[in-house]
Amino acid sequence: MKIEEYPVVIYSTGNLKDVVFLEFRNSLKVDLPVAKEIVASRLQFTKNEKHYLIIDISNVKQVSLDAKEYMQRPDAGLKNILGAAFVGTNPISALIANIFIKTPKEFHARFFTAKEEAYNWILDHRQEMTGSNRLC
Repeated sequence: MKIEEYPVVIYSTGNLKDVVFLEFRNSLKVDLPVAKEIVASRLQFTKNEKHYLIIDISNVKQVSLDAKEYMQRPDAGLKNILGAAFVGTNPISALIANIFIKTPKEFHARFFTAKEEAYNWILDHRQEMTGSNRLC
């Protein structure tokens, strides 16, 4: 297991090194500088390799328009993502997740209210894409 903490986010992996868990710190308001920090730290954590994401957005309270646009760009917020499962425990989380789920992209994304469901969906999606659940 690998865990790295950054000012606004915590990243971790389990046995599958290409499945990354992302959890935001409390009451996060995402503006453009924060969005750039999130993307830069994710790419650093994954060593710029392709990966699947399980993103707990329960603590995100607001996303600015310019941050949203940056996070929706293939060369920025969507870079190297093979699939994304959003997890949220409140109505704001669902609204924020829908912004990104409906964004045209080259991978599948879904919203869940439980981390276990999100993880199982990512494993199923990963198996469809790679043909195995082998440990990377």
